[in-house]
Amino acid sequence: MISNRFLGDLIPLENDRKGLGNTMVLDRLAPIDWEILPDLASFISVVKIGWTLPLLLKRSTLVDRISRYRKSGVSVSPGGTLLEMAVNKGRADKALESIRDAGFDTVELSEGVIDVPPYIKKGIVDFAHSNGMRLNIEVGKKNPRNQLSLDETIQRVSESLDFGPDFVIIEGREAGRSVEIFDDLGDIKWDWVNRIIEEYPRNRIMFEAPIEKQQIELVIRLGSSVNLGNVSFNSVAALETQRRGLRGDTFGVVDNTVKVSGPPSNKFVYYIVANHGPIDQASMMDLTGMNRKTVQNALTELLENGLIKAATDRKDLRKRVYSINSGLQ
Repeated sequence: MISNRFLGDLIPLENDRKGLGNTMVLDRLAPIDWEILPDLASFISVVKIGWTLPLLLKRSTLVDRISRYRKSGVSVSPGGTLLEMAVNKGRADKALESIRDAGFDTVELSEGVIDVPPYIKKGIVDFAHSNGMRLNIEVGKKNPRNQLSLDETIQRVSESLDFGPDFVIIEGREAGRSVEIFDDLGDIKWDWVNRIIEEYPRNRIMFEAPIEKQQIELVIRLGSSVNLGNVSFNSVAALETQRRGLRGDTFGVVDNTVKVSGPPSNKFVYYIVANHGPIDQASMMDLTGMNRKTVQNALTELLENGLIKAATDRKDLRKRVYSINSGLQ
């Protein structure tokens, strides 16, 4: 349990975060509350000092900032654009050595601006592994007018996983709009998300989701174990309460109560039934935006596993309504 925590004797929280996803924080060089960092450090997997921001700092200032994070047990990475710039100038090897010597313990390899030749990619990967550094590979383009297709994204995720990274990060930028899984309004393209997590192990994929609304939707739909990146330092605690079901949006979230097997749609439908039941199928489709077949399949599996129950709607005998199996509440 988290020691000496406020109300810890009344509402215990597990300290090991078992079953909870990883959070990557985007550091934009804004002021950090270093006093509270030790309390939040266990909720942060890695801090990324964004894009080429380290170039603006004196080396001593950068080293001190990295050191403060690492003393709290938090890994630190430069943004992938920094290495892209070094590659473009033919200085990748020197940049990697400087990254290591400054105290960074994580390398991010990306192709958001340029395409990195395969032999240079391999060199970056080999450097990270041989120096005991963590490796994250980012997939996606930064220019809204030069986006990868879904099939191209899937192919690049596959190629990236072959390098053995800690995470493959799906590009979301700082705005969370007009890139990869986000449309021009910042809404999530669920067909993209579902395709990615159906193809690859979810524990190896991280979605950049800078906006709290996006984070909430991803936690609700994919569960507390979803890995999220580009989270602001000020949103770390809020996201952790979402993961733990300690906030209204995810109070009673599936992962913290009942184990639901199968695709993410099963968990999402279970969540809807748990929080809106008794509810009929048409209403579920309206709430979730999922098609009839997906909802039907999820309901069938949930019924077969005894997680929900069906009854005739008293107001309309032609309809069936679904609710949580009372024995599991």
